[in-house]
Amino acid sequence: MRDSTAASIGARPDVAARSAAPGGAFRDRLAMALDLRIGNDAFSVAAGSVARLAIHATIHGFEVDVTFVVSSEQETDALFPRFCSNDLIAATLSVANGNQGFADEEAPPLRLAGFVTERRLEETVGDDLEGKPVVSRRYTARIVDPAQAFWRQHRPLELHAGASMKQVLEQHVCPGMRLAFDWPRLDEAADVLCVGLGGESAASFYDFVVWFVHENGGVLELDAAEGRYRLGASKSRAGPGASLDADLVDEVRLAVPEPPRRAATVLNAFADAAIRSKGVANDHAAAGVRRDALVRAPAPDRVDRRAAIEARRLAPGEPLLDITLRRCPPALSPPGSAVGLGEELSDRLYPAGKTYRIIALELGARSAPDGGEPDLDDGDAPFEVTLRLRAERQGDPVPRLPAFRRPAYPVIVEGRVLSARGAEGERTWHALEGERDSLHRVRIDIPLWNRVVVAPFVPGRVPGHWFFPPYKGQRVLVALGLDDAQICGYLDWAARLPQGTQGDQITLGKRGEDQTTVRHVYEDGKPALRVERRLAGDLQTLALSEGTIRLEVREDPVTASEPPTYDLRPSVDAAKERVSAEARGAVTALNGQLEASAGGVRQSLDGASAEVEAALAATTSTLNGQLEAAEAELSGAMSGAAAALQAIAAGVSEAKAAILGALYG
Repeated sequence: MRDSTAASIGARPDVAARSAAPGGAFRDRLAMALDLRIGNDAFSVAAGSVARLAIHATIHGFEVDVTFVVSSEQETDALFPRFCSNDLIAATLSVANGNQGFADEEAPPLRLAGFVTERRLEETVGDDLEGKPVVSRRYTARIVDPAQAFWRQHRPLELHAGASMKQVLEQHVCPGMRLAFDWPRLDEAADVLCVGLGGESAASFYDFVVWFVHENGGVLELDAAEGRYRLGASKSRAGPGASLDADLVDEVRLAVPEPPRRAATVLNAFADAAIRSKGVANDHAAAGVRRDALVRAPAPDRVDRRAAIEARRLAPGEPLLDITLRRCPPALSPPGSAVGLGEELSDRLYPAGKTYRIIALELGARSAPDGGEPDLDDGDAPFEVTLRLRAERQGDPVPRLPAFRRPAYPVIVEGRVLSARGAEGERTWHALEGERDSLHRVRIDIPLWNRVVVAPFVPGRVPGHWFFPPYKGQRVLVALGLDDAQICGYLDWAARLPQGTQGDQITLGKRGEDQTTVRHVYEDGKPALRVERRLAGDLQTLALSEGTIRLEVREDPVTASEPPTYDLRPSVDAAKERVSAEARGAVTALNGQLEASAGGVRQSLDGASAEVEAALAATTSTLNGQLEAAEAELSGAMSGAAAALQAIAAGVSEAKAAILGALYG
């Protein structure tokens, strides 16, 4: 075994010679079972039938390519027609150490449950048999976890009002999938929540979920055996794992990540914001390098939340371990399990004494070419195997998420403006005022999804001198973001000029029987201006034309007088909407504060744990240095004593020779 400097750390060469195979692989026995369910039919493939296997499993998903052989010499291949059908194929792969006496019989196997997304097959014909029948088939299947199998094809386009992300995700649970929620952010209900995908979107629902987790500073983890996805505010603690002894490890390398060299600043573009910007410091930043994040939020809690997310993104990661094994361990630990170096290895190595969590496992296996004629029904068989692990330090703050495409917003749809004032058919307006931000909003019905959203009650694209509020029943164009809505266009005329008339008109008021119009048209090619006020049967008119100014007050018998009517239901609905919005806002603010506090506590605990381990490592290093110095001094003293003894012995020999010479000279 070697570390990143390729120095030996104590692997026994006799073990390496025994288990090594050409190409960096090793020879070992694997116990394997592949269970396929196609409709109501079940099939099982044993290790002896497997010709090739490639597993890439991570903390958030997995991909498997497996090739196996089915013989049809003695009996009909029942798998063939079902494999070629259009039915969904559920697959469960189990892999374990197949060496009796060395394998951990009590440990569960590495189990991956998913679905087949690609399939191929090859047929072998018996040339020396009558009729040249098919004697065997070689099947290849690609298996992925449920979220990748289904959510990567899933592109819903839908709108929710007053719902939480948890409620949205629960509506999109697919076969073989379970969701676990450990994140207060997912419980926050929003006035608007739009899943903006659809058939033309390059992003899938899988991308949408990963993007949401990334944008909000969460994590996504998979228990591949159970098909359970955990969406959490922070990483889960590592499950039971194994200690890798020297006879298992071929090489360990450190992958040292470069910490972010930038600071961060959250800028609030809201004009009346109490806090314009909030800086996020980074002790590892290079001078003058920063990344600005822009928000437009009247409530300061959104700025605080974004600053907390940016702070988590600046946390430096711990060095990762890339571990190459020289034989299969007694138990194969899935991603999410703890792993560490055994006591036989040098305690002066960087990973020694530290706890790590497996975040990726890569296993490749090919049937041994010289293993003899395989028994297709054997539960274990010899393979040429490659096995690599990637592990992160327990408490490493860096999230491990798959790559994703960012969903494209806004989604443009039509709606009709609602108002709690006035009778049906009247062009009235009504705005809701928020208690937390004092901003006004207008309610809009989106008929496509039968949802009511709220949008800012603002002048829009015209100057504020013109107070033309969106009126009750007006068709408007609405731009939907993930959690907001904006009126971006108006699709109705309050009143139109007759066809063929050239000119312009301004219509003011609630309805045709109760309004004022200003009309500028061309009569005989000459401009004419007419101002008309109408109230039930009363009509006042001011007309300006070529050479004439006419003022007229009269009673119009065409217009009937109608008693005013009042509908209280819009007012009740508006009151309910206001109360719900305020409750959602209060919960969101409280969750933001709790999440920021919890994040600080987690970082403090992780930092304290790392400091303790660092102190222990420093103390161990100091003691080792002192022991080495003592050993050196003792070795020097012993060397000096040996030299003195040699000098005394030489002096004694010379004296003895002188005495003998004097006696017998």
